[in-house]
Amino acid sequence: MSILGRIKDLVSANVNSMLDKAEDPEKMANEYLRQLTNEVYEVRTSVAAAMADETKLEQRRISSQNEVDQWQMKAEAALRAGDEELAKAALARKVQTQKLAEQYLSQEQAQEEQVAALQDALVNLETRIAEVKAKKELIIAKKNRAATQEALQRTAASMGRITAIDKLDQLEEKVDDRLAKADAMAKLEQGSLESKFRDLEKDQEIDSELAELKRRMGMS
Repeated sequence: MSILGRIKDLVSANVNSMLDKAEDPEKMANEYLRQLTNEVYEVRTSVAAAMADETKLEQRRISSQNEVDQWQMKAEAALRAGDEELAKAALARKVQTQKLAEQYLSQEQAQEEQVAALQDALVNLETRIAEVKAKKELIIAKKNRAATQEALQRTAASMGRITAIDKLDQLEEKVDDRLAKADAMAKLEQGSLESKFRDLEKDQEIDSELAELKRRMGMS
């Protein structure tokens, strides 16, 4: 396949569809860019060679046209000198050289079209490279955004788990508080009961002492 045919196939590809269907779009974009870049180098080399050939053809055409003019002048000189045969020979060389000049002109024009086609291909390649690079940057940005979103989701999930643990801790703390209060109340109630018994024992002791005193004083 000619270089222009390869370039046509490369730049006519649907980049969006190609990358969207790729398993690894970034890798696919890099491979496509590699192919485009290789073609750019080859096209630039071809453009330079074609332009050089066009310059050579132009120089040969000009040289042939100058030779045509010279044979014309020689034919005129021979005719003025009365040498009709020499004039005819000069005119024969003129015709031959004129045909050669026309061939050079035709080749030069074809080469000029070839150079223009290669230059257009180069522009198309460079434009496509810029498009693919922009698409690649977009793919990378989307990938980074997706990674960031996944990280945020993992963080949110982790925070949710921490919150659940915190709620369990709070519930446990509330239960501990209730147990502590119940224990305190029990202790208070127990202390109050013991105090009543101590008061009762104290009253009984005092009553006993009072009875003993009355007995001694003969008041009982």
